[in-house]
Amino acid sequence: MSGGGDDRPDVLNHMEIEAYVEALEKSKTMELGSMGWLEKHERVKQLTVQSVIQALSNREETVKESLITHEKLKVLVHDLVLIELWREEILPELAKHTLTQGFSIYPILYHESTCINMLETVLYHPESAETLGDGIIDLTDYCLRLMNQFITFGNDDDEEDEGYQRRQNGSGDHPKLAQEVAEKDVDIIKISRGVLFGNCFKALSTLRYIIENIDSLGASLVSRLTLSSDAPMLLTELILQKPWRRENWQSGKISEFDPTTATWKEIDSSAHFILNRNEIQAWLGLYLLLKNNQVLGNYELYDGRKNQLLKLRAFLNDLSLDQLPILGELQLFLNQLAIQSGGPFAPSKSPLLLEMIAPIRNALEEEFKKKRKKLIKAYTLELIEASRESLLEKAQKLAASYDFNNFEPTLASKGVCANCSKEAEKRCSKCKKEWYCSRECQVEHWKRHKVTCGN
Repeated sequence: MSGGGDDRPDVLNHMEIEAYVEALEKSKTMELGSMGWLEKHERVKQLTVQSVIQALSNREETVKESLITHEKLKVLVHDLVLIELWREEILPELAKHTLTQGFSIYPILYHESTCINMLETVLYHPESAETLGDGIIDLTDYCLRLMNQFITFGNDDDEEDEGYQRRQNGSGDHPKLAQEVAEKDVDIIKISRGVLFGNCFKALSTLRYIIENIDSLGASLVSRLTLSSDAPMLLTELILQKPWRRENWQSGKISEFDPTTATWKEIDSSAHFILNRNEIQAWLGLYLLLKNNQVLGNYELYDGRKNQLLKLRAFLNDLSLDQLPILGELQLFLNQLAIQSGGPFAPSKSPLLLEMIAPIRNALEEEFKKKRKKLIKAYTLELIEASRESLLEKAQKLAASYDFNNFEPTLASKGVCANCSKEAEKRCSKCKKEWYCSRECQVEHWKRHKVTCGN
């Protein structure tokens, strides 16, 4: 049933959604890259596209409901953590080889993006987080690890302008990748790094949704965010560092990363003080943490933390408060913090809480530890040294899976007619860049458009 949104066609019908969700199972054998796994990846990708369409179109979110009903959200967290561990432990070994057939590796990296994209979409609803059970610990830990990674990311290697202010410590690559991968394999490094950077934006939103529901998710999560990991300081550092933005001190140009297109785009200097979506997510996450009595009761604001938080006062001005009025409460908190010490801003006693392990990550680490050599050999045979027939079969499968022309009617939004500037629903079938409201406008505009069409 439509909720009054647009009329984009669905990728999956209700029966297909139910069938795909029911078929989602945790991979016990870790056969990433196999044909069976590629079919699962295709199903998850289609479910993700459908869930985003439903969310954007204000429709009944049947994908989310089905994932909750069949208790499959934890499967997505399992896949997320599995590929993260694979990326850390196995990819550096595979990258030592000449990756002439490295296309088999790309879907594994993109599956991580697909899973975090799906989780970000459905976790907007509080009931989704509540159905994860102890999987919420694994998901929170994953997001926090990516926040640490987010802070270390600097400029894209494609632009080596020394004038760009670098905000990272180190290269931003995973340490093992940086140390063990040869220069000839730089493509897989750049792809892995680019995918990971995009995942950080999704993880930031997901972390904010988790924090928003912290009161209903148990005391173990509070301990995770305050004692095991210093979430308030992570979010503070993100706001201060702004890894999604880079500034050229020589030219005065400012660029921001657009996660939807995975590119850096130059913005007007006047937009420097405009809060983008990522800053808003970080500010909201920090605000929700510092206004929560459970969090403050477990979080000692000693001088180092206090001084770091007080740096944020420089960003809380009339312009930022106009954009996000809720930050006025945070400004008041920081002003009080500046003139007081101890007291209500520090826990009265050290909390004695049992720390809950991350069950999914812990189990996978044990399995990787026991089977490391066997897994490396199996992945080398499957992804690097596979037969020509096997590689051709995978290539055909991937070509069909990533043919986004199949999703064109679904993903397309309305545009502006290139000829008369009216609202348009059709695009040039050749270049798919220009919009037209009618056949007549397209014919009339063709003399100008044919110069650039297809270029």
